[in-house]
Amino acid sequence: MASLKDLKGQGHTGTLFMAFLYFDMSFMVWTMLGPLSTEISEALALTGHIMTASEKATLLSLPILSGAILRIILGFGVDKLGAKITALISQFIVICALLTAYFIAEDITYNQLLLVALGLGFAGASFAVALPQAGQWYPPRLQGVVLGIAGAGNIGVVIDFLFAPKIAELWGWHTVFGVGAAMAIVVFIAYVFFAFDAPQSVYKKNPKRLKNYYNILKNKDI
Repeated sequence: MASLKDLKGQGHTGTLFMAFLYFDMSFMVWTMLGPLSTEISEALALTGHIMTASEKATLLSLPILSGAILRIILGFGVDKLGAKITALISQFIVICALLTAYFIAEDITYNQLLLVALGLGFAGASFAVALPQAGQWYPPRLQGVVLGIAGAGNIGVVIDFLFAPKIAELWGWHTVFGVGAAMAIVVFIAYVFFAFDAPQSVYKKNPKRLKNYYNILKNKDI
């Protein structure tokens, strides 16, 4: 059975840590609309738009739904572009969504919030990038513990629900997006310097064709 001690001298520690941090930050902002739904509803009401129950459900579910679908797209990107480039593109889109919500919060419309929610879906799709990037650095016998460390980043959801309402209460709901954007930018910069794709000597990266994906789907277990 593999343990944390077995990771010593194996793989790339910087990439493993950044995969965890990227995953943690992503899950923190992915569900950000949830704990802020009341404050956002009140803000929209001031502009004359009273959100219906259906509209609120759509707004809160969009990041979850888009995150699930985008995992397929980002997974495809990992195969074609590499995990690092795919992650940086995804993080950039999330940062843009956060900054948009922060800077236009006072006059934001429901449709603009839907676009922000769609952008946050890229954070939820980080699952398909962070885990393979970390795992590709390590041999099969260590995959369990490595993916466990990277996957522990989903604790970001808990952090979000603990602190987002408090920040919103003190400084306004838009400040939560500003804080999230600032933290995401720090993670983005750190990711540029400390996260790397596994070299050819660690894993064999064969070019994938569309028929390769189709052949996998023909497997009865899939």
